[in-house]
Amino acid sequence: MKMTIVIDTDDPNGISDALKIAQMLDSKYGSSPHFRKESFGKIEFIKVIRQFMKESIKHLNDDESNQVKDINDMANLRNAKRFADRLWQSKL
Repeated sequence: MKMTIVIDTDDPNGISDALKIAQMLDSKYGSSPHFRKESFGKIEFIKVIRQFMKESIKHLNDDESNQVKDINDMANLRNAKRFADRLWQSKL
């Protein structure tokens, strides 16, 4: 399917509509990876932070886990990235 979209620069609503059509076509037929903007509220954010802290403490107290070796490891980037990856993948 081929389509030509003509945009009238004097029509702001038409420009917005053309963008919506292009985004819809891209999401349906595009081949590049799509990025989306995640949004969440303050309470949800607080709950995720609590979940991260609880999980980090659990790994700290688990002798068989090498993810968090000591208290300083809890705030390292690697620990935060592992948690974020698991959280992100569960939302996709």
